[in-house]
Amino acid sequence: MNFPPSPILDRDAIDLPYFQKGVVVFDRDGTLIEDAGQHNDPNKLVFLPGARETINLLNSLDYGVAVASNQSGLESEKFSLSDLNTFNEELKRQIASDCPAIIHLMVFCPHLVISECSCRKPKPGLFHAIEASGLGRVILFVGNSESDELAAKFFNIEYIDVNTNEFPGRIMEWAKSNELR
Repeated sequence: MNFPPSPILDRDAIDLPYFQKGVVVFDRDGTLIEDAGQHNDPNKLVFLPGARETINLLNSLDYGVAVASNQSGLESEKFSLSDLNTFNEELKRQIASDCPAIIHLMVFCPHLVISECSCRKPKPGLFHAIEASGLGRVILFVGNSESDELAAKFFNIEYIDVNTNEFPGRIMEWAKSNELR
């Protein structure tokens, strides 16, 4: 399936609030939820420890929360856009029912690695799309891979790696230190 060379925003990207403090962006697979390969099966949805509580904390401190994820399974037809939307709706439903925590926006690059797009991480197109949505300025990216770290570097924002065993404590420290500024 061919997609335009731009990111896909989730269906809820209408009338978004604006967050003066900024937006914290999370990678999805391997950061918020277990990375179970290229799938979008709601039955395989498992949150990583601390993910929900971290989003709830950021919400309570008036930060916007977004997800930016490469989902090349769309272009390779391993799953459909409908599958992706169903999965993301379930992810947002579960996260809202437990804490309650809110993910305000989800953006995805549907393209294969070989595609000529501007949105596949480590390119910063997903961050540009978040800012263009009106949600606020992207100020932090939380991820789990080299491409995530490079995307943050290219966009000139702070990066927290969940693989350092400092997650979610490092994000809580970051949020508290920003509250003091």
